[in-house]
Order: sequence, then C-alpha cells, then structure tokens
Amino acid sequence: MALLRRVAAVLADLVYPPTCALCDRTLASEDPDWCPDCAREVLAATATDYCHRCGAKAEPYLVDDDGCKHCRDAPARIDGLARVGPYEGPIGELVRRYKYNGVQRLDRLLGTMLANTIRSQSWCAHLDAMVPVPASFAERWRYQFYPVALLAQAAARELGVPALPLLVVGGKKRRQVELSPSERAANVRGKFRLHRHARVVGARLCLIDDVATSNATIRECAAVLKRAGAAEVYAAVLAKAGADRT
Repeated sequence: MALLRRVAAVLADLVYPPTCALCDRTLASEDPDWCPDCAREVLAATATDYCHRCGAKAEPYLVDDDGCKHCRDAPARIDGLARVGPYEGPIGELVRRYKYNGVQRLDRLLGTMLANTIRSQSWCAHLDAMVPVPASFAERWRYQFYPVALLAQAAARELGVPALPLLVVGGKKRRQVELSPSERAANVRGKFRLHRHARVVGARLCLIDDVATSNATIRECAAVLKRAGAAEVYAAVLAKAGADRT
C-alpha cells in the first residue's frame, strides 16, 4: 500500500505543478519545496536556540554543558538531542501534514531537514547508524505507514550511514499524547526491547523520532540500547514540544 501511494505521488508530480510543502501554494520551478513566505517562516523556526541535552527552548545564560533548568537534574540517558524546531509553529504543522494527513511525499524533505540538523552536531561524524523509534502494529495500521522509519531512512541516506530497526515495541498501554509527563514515563517503561538479531556493543547510535514532548520514549529506548552495550546514544527529532508541555 505504501509503495502504491509513493508511485501515485511520483505520477502526480509529473502531471501537476509542484506546491509548497507547508501551504500548498503552486511553486515556480526554481523553488522546489517552499513558497517565499513559508521559507522565511521555516527558517525562523529552525534558527531558534535550544538545549542540546533535552531539546527545550533555550534561555539566555541558563544553558550549559549540563543542560537547562528542565533537564539539569534529570538522569542523562541520552548523550545529546538535536531538534529541527519547536512543535509550536511550521515544524509542527509539517509533522501533522506528514503523519496524520498522509502527505507521505514529505518524507524526503523532512528526512533532509533531520539530516542537516544532525550534521550540525559535534557527534555526527562518529555515528554508526540511525535507529527509528519502533511503532506497534496498531500504530502502523492507524497511519497506514511507518512515518518514523521513513524519516530515519531518508536521514540515513543523506548522512551515509545505515538505518537499522534495532528495537521492537511490545505495545503501549495508551497513546502518549493522551498522558501527563509522569504518566508518559510509566506508559513506556519496559515496553521496548532489543531485536533478537541486533548487536550494538560499542556502537554510537542516533535515535530518530518525529516529536518529543517529555522525552520519555527516547530515554526508554536509549536505556535499552545502553544496557545492550551501546557506547553512545543520541537522539534527533523533527519537533520538540514547548517547555510548558515537558
């Protein structure tokens, strides 16, 4: 089904003129992804400062190597977090169009944005693989595709590393979006495990997800990988929800 949608999208691009990824305005041939207004909006969103330990919005003089006020006293299960932009604004809108509205053609564009964000991190050059946060069968059925896996594959191609499905999920009790921060951690605790054929001893890995709010999911996935022997585990997400939701 996913392959058929991709073929249909390619054929549509041949028949219909390209449109802006954010507002669907018809584009000139020299503007492959954005109209000028949306390009400025996306550029401003991706330029915002954030804590590279937890992804929360940065505040002047309150962020250092130990993190920010949101994460400084929390256990550091991930060695660093990169985000494309905040969820509130155009990056969140792109995620919703891609994930919930089925605009699957955005996987290449969003994967490239993720890759560029990862490339700007000091730890990028040492990565061995991208690791998509796993989705349950129910989640894949709901979206009719596996959004995070496609993002990881697109980013991995840009960076020249493999995207490996090293983790599996046993099913969350409830959807994370429905829960408070404290409930989210309990909801994913013990739900992820290493794939039986996976070997991660000494590996430097980057978890990929679309949205992070409390960071509970990526922290739990990182804990599984580190218990299995991974040397370093980083994370990269398209959008980080605001500090009021962490």
